[in-house]
Amino acid sequence: MTRALTFDVGNTLILASPRFWLLPFLEERGLKPRGDVRQAALQAFRFYEENHLLARDLESALGLWREFHRRLFAGMGLEAEADRLSRELVANWLNPSFWPLAPGAEETLKALKERGYPLAVVSNWDASLPEILEAVGLRGYFDHLAVSALSGVAKPDPRLFQEALRALGVAPEEALHVGDAEADLLGAQGAGMRALLFDPTGENPEALHRLPAVLDYLP
Repeated sequence: MTRALTFDVGNTLILASPRFWLLPFLEERGLKPRGDVRQAALQAFRFYEENHLLARDLESALGLWREFHRRLFAGMGLEAEADRLSRELVANWLNPSFWPLAPGAEETLKALKERGYPLAVVSNWDASLPEILEAVGLRGYFDHLAVSALSGVAKPDPRLFQEALRALGVAPEEALHVGDAEADLLGAQGAGMRALLFDPTGENPEALHRLPAVLDYLP
């Protein structure tokens, strides 16, 4: 019996692909990528993953995002504009338009809370995540935020999931995790939890493509 749920954030609750937030940002400024957006994004996100655990306070987190964006713009062939654009994004880091929600995200969380399920975030993110979730209107749905930079461990380490389980007061077999990556599956399974793979882009045929479909897996 599922008594509680945990959620990843990037590409689960918030859409991380540049096409959802970065390309509109560039278009508004009359700019177009001159390089491979997908490859630039992969390299920038790899840099973020390798360094996000060091971003334990807001100052270091915003510094990390500034460098992340600079690398992303440079990789897209916009090196001359990279510093200016990255500073602009970081100066507006609480603008919800830069953190677009996955379709059905708030609808799903609201339905779960109405059914009485305790909820937690389990995310590989820096210290800025609590304020970002507040800015996009999702913070109030969660009873606990297990954020890797604040906890000192990152998925797939099961300790991040175990932190959430303790906070929610449920046994591993009573909890279900929803996330988009292999680290979500491995970490949840390592903690003794069930997991659902979610893909908001619809590219993975083995994953859920609509977040409200999570409700179909619950009693």
